[in-house]
Amino acid sequence: MVKSVLCFDLGASSGRAIIGKYINNKLILEEVHRFSTNTIEKNKDIYWDFFYLLKEIKKGIKIALEIDPNIKSIGIDTWGCDYGWLNSNGDLIGNPRSYRSNIPENIIQEVHEKISFEDHYSICGNGHFPFNSIYQIYMDINKNKILEKDAKEFLFMPNLFFYYLTGKKYWEYTIASTSGLLDAKEKTWSKKIFASLNFPNSIKKEITFPKNISWPLKKEILKELNLNKSIDVILIPGHDSACGVIGGELKNNWGFLINGTWSLLGIENNYPITDSSGIKKSIVNEGSINGNIRFMSMVLGTHILQRLKREWNIEFKDFETMASLSSITGEININEKFINPISMEGLIVSEYFNKYSIKLTSKNDILALAYNSLGYQYKQSLELIEDLSKKKIETLLLLGGGNQDNFLIETIKKYLNLPIEIGPVEASATGNALEQFKYIL
Repeated sequence: MVKSVLCFDLGASSGRAIIGKYINNKLILEEVHRFSTNTIEKNKDIYWDFFYLLKEIKKGIKIALEIDPNIKSIGIDTWGCDYGWLNSNGDLIGNPRSYRSNIPENIIQEVHEKISFEDHYSICGNGHFPFNSIYQIYMDINKNKILEKDAKEFLFMPNLFFYYLTGKKYWEYTIASTSGLLDAKEKTWSKKIFASLNFPNSIKKEITFPKNISWPLKKEILKELNLNKSIDVILIPGHDSACGVIGGELKNNWGFLINGTWSLLGIENNYPITDSSGIKKSIVNEGSINGNIRFMSMVLGTHILQRLKREWNIEFKDFETMASLSSITGEININEKFINPISMEGLIVSEYFNKYSIKLTSKNDILALAYNSLGYQYKQSLELIEDLSKKKIETLLLLGGGNQDNFLIETIKKYLNLPIEIGPVEASATGNALEQFKYIL
């Protein structure tokens, strides 16, 4: 009998339920359910519609088991940083805030009046992005007074889904490493960061490493889905990019580029690099399998292309033709303004005009400029990672959804000028499945 696993890979724009199975010693993935990762706007903030997402996960479980009754386990990975608060009854207090929300600049300033940028980075090695959990939690506690609303603990998104499916709470290492609250060297919560910000220790428990921890679906979920047998949910690496690197199977002297909504270019290390040279350069140290570190440059990726697709109401399959018709040269700097602009097209046109005093009017030129700018920032990221790590990347492994875009791949080859290997499009789901198979085979 062929054993199967069910992978839930939730990204910033969509979630997927994917069955993984080994046939003739080859991992085969089959997507059986896809859903949008809906957000809700409230008081100018953006929140994840958690119970809609949970409903879609349960729907995915039902669909998958109807297709393949031999599924032995479930694993869930998501994007980083975001979390939800639980009250004293263990219930979720409102929807989790999305990293796309605007965190006021004064919140970041207040945090670093209590612990300097330099001290903070030397401990956790996370870049100082406005959406990092540290700033969100500080705002929740000090501005939104969440603790006065019976908030007791927070759980990161993959762990929150794990909790609602099994009733068990964990603070898994790879997802917690995105928060700006861990000591990267010790791989535990930083006592200095918590003390400096006066965060109560009671809002979390000890860090857990994903090693053969599983719990069955709750009885009420089995009843709701009309399932006649139990199935285990395995605590896999919860961060999608950690799963992605597992799925890519790196070789010595290789780097990786996870090309999704966000792009992560880096190397896997067995130690963090947290000296001040990485501050303000979008350099992050995040947890990987077996306690290793992914040392990466984190930059906006295909989010820019996704926004143009939505604004123009066209299909990705048309992008390559459109961009290839342009002869535009030059690049623009992709920065935090591109995270959630009112109009992506308008911002690109404005930034190009500010740099070159030329107003773009052709969609082909705007799109080709977006590709050029992505290629250029990947070149900068590669040079930065090599400089800070003192390691030469001999081959770059491309992972993720960007591998479906031939024009993007050719742009990367043009700008980086080094050997490129193409890894799985569903890299996170691949890593998710591989981690589950460790414990069921």
